[in-house]
Amino acid sequence: MGINRVTSGSLSQQSIYYLSQNMMSLSDLQKKMASQQNINKPSDDPVGLTRLLDVSNTIRADDRYASNISDAVSETSTTDTVLSNMTNLIQRAQELTTQAANFTNNQDGRNSIALEMDQIINQMVQLGNTDISGKYIFGGFKTDSPPFVRTGDDITYNGTPTTETWQRSTEISPNTQVPVNINGDTLLGQVQVTAAGPPLPGSFSASSHGLFQTLINLKQDLQASGDPIQLSEIRARLDELGTGLNTVLAQQSNVGAIANRLNLTQSRIADRKSVLTQQYAAIQDIDMPKTVANLNQQQNAFQASLAVTGRLLSVSLLDYIK
Repeated sequence: MGINRVTSGSLSQQSIYYLSQNMMSLSDLQKKMASQQNINKPSDDPVGLTRLLDVSNTIRADDRYASNISDAVSETSTTDTVLSNMTNLIQRAQELTTQAANFTNNQDGRNSIALEMDQIINQMVQLGNTDISGKYIFGGFKTDSPPFVRTGDDITYNGTPTTETWQRSTEISPNTQVPVNINGDTLLGQVQVTAAGPPLPGSFSASSHGLFQTLINLKQDLQASGDPIQLSEIRARLDELGTGLNTVLAQQSNVGAIANRLNLTQSRIADRKSVLTQQYAAIQDIDMPKTVANLNQQQNAFQASLAVTGRLLSVSLLDYIK
C-alpha cells in the first residue's frame, strides 16, 4: 500500500489555487454590487441570460407595437373628430335645404342660403384636408399633399384612388395588421364641371359623385335665377344629403371599432410589459441584503485564505533555503 506524500510545494500550489478562486468570487460579488445586476457576463448564469434575452426581446417587440398603436390611436382619434364635424355640417346643410323649400319664389332668400352652403363646402374641403404633422389622413398613401383641391365649383380628389391600393395598415402584434385610414374619395367624392359658363345642375363629368356633388348641386340650385326651384328637386337633394350623412356615420362607426381594438391591444401590451419588467428584474436585479452578506463572507474567506497562503509560502521558502 503506497503512501501519498504531501509536500510543502503541493500545499503551496493548492493554497494559491484556492486564493485565486476566492479572489475571483470576491471580484464577481464586487461587480454585482457596483452594477446592481446579477448577470454581468454570460458565464455568470447561462440559463438566466437566455431568459433575460427572451424577456428583453419580447419587451422590445411590444415597445415597437405600442409605438405603432400610439400613432394609429392619434390618427383614428383625429379622424373621429373630423367625421363628427362633418356630420354637424351635413346636418346644417339639411336644415338649409329644408329652409330653401320656403324660398322657392324668393331669389334673395335663396342667394343667402347659397352663400352659407358655399361656406359649408369650403369647410368640408378643409376637413377633408386634415393632417397630422404634415400627414394628410384622407389621401390614402399620398399623405404628403392635400387630397382635395377646390377651384370654383370643381373639387378634385388627388389622393390614392379606390382603384389602387389605398388602405394604410399598422402592425399591432405579430402577423396582425389593422387598417387606420379612410379613403377620401369614398367619403366625400369629387366634382368636375364640364359645361362652359355658369354651371347648371347635372353639368358634371362622369367622375362626379358623392357628398361634394350634392353640395355643389344644392348651391347651384339656389343660385339659379328664373324658374323657381321645384319642391321635388329640394326633396331629392335632402335624400342625397341623407345618403352622404349615412356614409360619414358608417365610416365613423368603423373608425370607432378600430379605435376600441387599438385601445384594448394597447392596454394588453401595457399590462404584459409590467409583468415582463418584473420578470426581468427578478432575474437581473441583485438581492441587496443577500449580496452584502455574501460579500462580507467572501471577504472574510479571502482574508483567511490570504493569511494561510502567506504562511505556507514562507515555510516553503525556508525549506528552499535549507
